[in-house]
Amino acid sequence: MGISRTVGLSLTLVALLSVTSGCGQGSAPTPTGQRGGDGPSFDDPAADPRRCKPGIGTTGSPGTLEQAIALINTLPFPVTAECVVEALDRPLPIEATSSQSSVQPAAGTRSPRVFAWPSESLIVALAIDGNGRDLLEFGQLLAWDRSIKAELEFPLETRVTVADALQQVRNEEFPRITTCFVCHDLEEDVPELPGARSSMMLRPRDSQRVDISTLAVELAQCDAKAEPGRCRWLQALAGHGPLEHHPFDDDLPSM
Repeated sequence: MGISRTVGLSLTLVALLSVTSGCGQGSAPTPTGQRGGDGPSFDDPAADPRRCKPGIGTTGSPGTLEQAIALINTLPFPVTAECVVEALDRPLPIEATSSQSSVQPAAGTRSPRVFAWPSESLIVALAIDGNGRDLLEFGQLLAWDRSIKAELEFPLETRVTVADALQQVRNEEFPRITTCFVCHDLEEDVPELPGARSSMMLRPRDSQRVDISTLAVELAQCDAKAEPGRCRWLQALAGHGPLEHHPFDDDLPSM
């Protein structure tokens, strides 16, 4: 995963303790969890007809794993991965790729893997179809080129914790590393967050980039009878509010 160097200058991990593809050259970003009210108004049901939206006390622009988990726990059970993405504020910055170099691979250019930035300090990765479509991968930034990796498998029948999301990426055979280690090098423990490990972020290859405008086209053409799951994903992502292109930092290594 990757991000622009325009991220903020500090990341407070202490807040996390109160509570699911190199060495850093920049300082950590500030997880504000908000984008200045760009999302739809949650006070007017007619203006925001979504089934999945942030509950009271949570944000649709989470900036930390803690905030993302809090959002998930207020969504209607059983919580699906699509429901989580639908609840994120718009405009939603994203990058899309046809890369299959992941445990959450794209299923081609018509069903890409998508990286969403609900805030400048958190990345959520999803797959519209194929293997990994029921997973959400999370990356909380520590610097412009390092992030804490976490993951959740959906649907969720009960509440989850940050520890659950961190545990899911741990390697059962080799407990000192995560399953992300195959692609993301230089893993390190994060002392401020027990169970967390950080590693390098990667960016998709330029040759595999998918134009995000095609998502609206795919949604309009999607046959719900033939591909119900894929259509639900496209609806959750591109069916309400604008999407914006958010490129990865060009100085990150490519996956």
